[in-house]
Amino acid sequence: MWVEKHGPTYRIRDRVGDKKITVADGYHNKTAAKKAMTALAGDQVRGDLVMPSAGEKLLGDWARDWWEARKSGLSPNTQRSEWSRIQTHILPALGDQAVGDIRPLHVQRWVSELGKKRSAKTVANVHGVLNSIMAGAVAQRLIRANPCAGTKLPRGMAAEMRFLTEPEAGRLLAALPEHYRPLYLTALGTGLRWGELAGLRAGRVDVLAGTLRVEETLSELPGSGELVFGPPKTSGSRRTVTLPSEVRQALVGLVADRKPAELVFLTATGQPLRIRNFRRIWLAATERAGVGGIRFHDLRHTHVAWLLSAPEPPNLTAIQRRLGHASISITSDRYGHLLPAVDERISKALDVALPRSDWGQGGGTGRTEPTDNDRQPPASSTANEITNS
Repeated sequence: MWVEKHGPTYRIRDRVGDKKITVADGYHNKTAAKKAMTALAGDQVRGDLVMPSAGEKLLGDWARDWWEARKSGLSPNTQRSEWSRIQTHILPALGDQAVGDIRPLHVQRWVSELGKKRSAKTVANVHGVLNSIMAGAVAQRLIRANPCAGTKLPRGMAAEMRFLTEPEAGRLLAALPEHYRPLYLTALGTGLRWGELAGLRAGRVDVLAGTLRVEETLSELPGSGELVFGPPKTSGSRRTVTLPSEVRQALVGLVADRKPAELVFLTATGQPLRIRNFRRIWLAATERAGVGGIRFHDLRHTHVAWLLSAPEPPNLTAIQRRLGHASISITSDRYGHLLPAVDERISKALDVALPRSDWGQGGGTGRTEPTDNDRQPPASSTANEITNS
């Protein structure tokens, strides 16, 4: 960078490739321009320098550039949902604004308006996409800071979870056609998502070791109905899950004679599972079992509830890894309300372990009489011993 006179003022210039650009201008004297250039050089060394006119790029143009780089790592369903959020909620409201002109106040107003028409969950999902777009703009030095940081999102009522009791789980097992009972038991015993179960291949199940490996999912594209394999929901969703003995026994017959690439769970006619077709079977079985309203996904919630109600429940970090959540906060937000029962068991255990004392005696001090070993010599003798030693 260098300083040069430009008409009655001074400006800071730099070279980008073979092109000279003006970094800043309008300084009344050379000293002020040099001082500003020193500060800009420091920003450049730290990687904080935002090049002039970078923030003038329209959000709509930047969002499309960002999306082309982003979409390749997403599953088909996630691609469809995220691009829909961009087209439906972000581009119409903010697409014509320059990236550098969007301020936190603009984002907050946009969120507030969106919250009047959409659920809190939808607002959070859409804001999350905009936040990623703006984070990308910061990374590419289009802007200095993300205007989505600190946005206050609307709070919605959490969807009520349903859990099966052990007797209900047994009735539902009996009500399902025999062909689908291993699928049901595996969902209940591992907490896997539907797509993870539908995309599970025989080569990823080790019944001898008692584990299975989640590496991909199978989903059905809306509209076309095409079945596609894709990556798990998050990077943390790639995981190894241990199998209870009942699940191991249920899976032995399904994987014994199959090639590693073959799917474990199929329809009664040998076709890949489709959730919309299985739903009819599921609804009929839940009605017969007297647990109408239970969703297949509630087996995942039931799995966690049973883990937390065990005599020695695992901690949330272990449950997070088992479920494949991206962060511990997701696990805590979703299942933290189940922890009071665990805390109660902890308190009872401590009640048994802590030493007893008569808190109602001796003026309420709670002190017990000292033993001979606890008694200290008089202060004077102690001092003499120290002096004479």
